[in-house]
Amino acid sequence: MAASLDGKIAAHTLESDSARRDYGFTNEDDKAYVRQQLETADAVITGANSLRASGATWQVRNHRGRFATWVVMTTKGISADLPFWNQNQVERWIVAPTSVPMHSNENTRAIICGETDPARVAYVALVAAGYERVLLFGGGQINRLFYQSDLVDELRLTICPIIIAGNDAPDFVDRGLPSPKHLTLLSSQPSKDLVFLTYKVQKT
Repeated sequence: MAASLDGKIAAHTLESDSARRDYGFTNEDDKAYVRQQLETADAVITGANSLRASGATWQVRNHRGRFATWVVMTTKGISADLPFWNQNQVERWIVAPTSVPMHSNENTRAIICGETDPARVAYVALVAAGYERVLLFGGGQINRLFYQSDLVDELRLTICPIIIAGNDAPDFVDRGLPSPKHLTLLSSQPSKDLVFLTYKVQKT
């Protein structure tokens, strides 16, 4: 995850990756760092709004020579006209409380969670599939779901040299955690004006 100095992940909801780079939120160093993480990932979890903002997934082959499975959490579905659906080599899991609109094809799996915690449902499915390293890409609501369910082992956070402070700027983690989360710093690595931080998340 990349966040501003005041804990924001964009200037507004649905802001694209290219727009953030254009005004200096992220840069090529951060992009390279994300690619390094994807090269080790079996799967990536993200929210529907994050997917709508980017339009498609990152396509980076991992240590197994394949693209990571993308697990998209949604309540309303995903428009069939997104480029995401044309990425034919990407396996997609769509996690939703009920059946939602989506473009069905052979690489798409629908997971219905009903009233069960969607983060827990996604976690159980990922474990059953044998995935060992899963990246949590957010946004803030998705991050909150996984933190409140105690399902995050490690946080890799890029601190970007910018203050957003906008009224509509989404937070790194949405409000609503039942209790504070404590973390232990494992490493810090400056890169020009960025800082890459790695924390171990203490389990409750």
